[in-house]
Amino acid sequence: MEISVDDLRQSYDLIVVGSGPAGLALARRYDDLTTASRTLIIESGSRTNPNGEAWQLSKVDASGDVGSYTYAYHGQRIFGGASNVWAGFCIALERRAFLNGEWPFTYGELQAYYPQAADILGIPREVGTHPETPFAGNANLVYRPYYVSSQRRFAVLFQDLLTRSNSVDVLFDHTVTNIDIKDGVASRLSIRKSLREPGSSVEISGNTIVLACGGIQNARLLRLSLPQDSPLPIGSYFCQHPHINYGRIVLDEQVFQETRTRFAPDSEVRHAIALSSDFSYSNHIQSVAFQIYRPKPSHTRILGRKRRSFVADVYLRSEMPSLEQNTVTLSSSRRDFLNQPIARIAFNFGEGTMRGIRTAYDHVNTELIRSGAGRLSVPRAQGIYNGGGHMIGTTRMGNDPAVSVTDANARVHGMQNLYIAGSSLFPAAGAANPTLTILALSLRLADHLAGRLK
Repeated sequence: MEISVDDLRQSYDLIVVGSGPAGLALARRYDDLTTASRTLIIESGSRTNPNGEAWQLSKVDASGDVGSYTYAYHGQRIFGGASNVWAGFCIALERRAFLNGEWPFTYGELQAYYPQAADILGIPREVGTHPETPFAGNANLVYRPYYVSSQRRFAVLFQDLLTRSNSVDVLFDHTVTNIDIKDGVASRLSIRKSLREPGSSVEISGNTIVLACGGIQNARLLRLSLPQDSPLPIGSYFCQHPHINYGRIVLDEQVFQETRTRFAPDSEVRHAIALSSDFSYSNHIQSVAFQIYRPKPSHTRILGRKRRSFVADVYLRSEMPSLEQNTVTLSSSRRDFLNQPIARIAFNFGEGTMRGIRTAYDHVNTELIRSGAGRLSVPRAQGIYNGGGHMIGTTRMGNDPAVSVTDANARVHGMQNLYIAGSSLFPAAGAANPTLTILALSLRLADHLAGRLK
């Protein structure tokens, strides 16, 4: 239920910092699995109308390929978090992201949670069971449907946590400024009202604390709370998904329709093709999804024969290498109105990313021609224009604390009760939009925490 700061308990079983998709899915699942436990969700912004002053706390000092406003825009401080500006694209992470061994558990373990995540979003449960369907009889080329969720506004989906749940408290318009950590235990949170005249700090305790406040703020809050000499690579390996308009595609209409009718007949979906995980891995090619955008009917010659076809723009979403030098740190010169250093972001996609996109483009074109299904045109000279708002990898999972921040259960290395939720956990991000996988990981974490409590 929604509470005021005066209604806070002295201690909670679980405290979740952030009310975006990761935090809300985690809190509800944990509440469903446990009895006689108390959960607190802390949201820096408001319940409905955006708190303009709270949003100022999302501002960053950025350099590189993505401007400061993009980070602030996707750092929504309101109930439902970034889902309030999310386009709703849902797709399972491709197996290619697991083949280098960076994820600390198996792809099958993640895949098992996709049907439950799909139920939340109102998309087909099969989204995770056939993420790569051979296209045009070519095993090297696969069809990748991006389902569009009609239930993407989490403030609506999770209203019951505000109105009907007696074991979940939700506190709005308050920002966590520090986590008191001693001997590997996160004992207390310090919170202040998200206003320029915030008043005094309030402290609250939790048996388990989960940071679910986005890829930028998860790293920032950890840096504000852990000792400056912490050996963990907090904020390093920051990734985004390059999004780019890149050329055109000609496809045989019959081949395409047979595929879409079989795997996405009744759903709102955006269609894409890609190289298979096995082919990409064995040929050292990064994952790139080629979305078919704005198709127009045509009669085009393919392999010398005129066919009923269509011509469409190609919209790429690509993975990028995890580069240690892409970082989220604390600014040494700029502070917010709570007198805390804002996030300092240094980020570039890197020439290797663009080179990988060109390589994938050439291979997809070769496989399309080889299968007789179509061809790609020469790409236009376009540059990467944004990262899609996907903030990834700043508190990545792993078994080695030298190159990761959390273990396989999302617990911060060296801590007993401090966990992370969200896309900042991804050690390899593939080319898939992250929200479906964010939910799958949050459900997995809730199961772990409930089992730990029992």
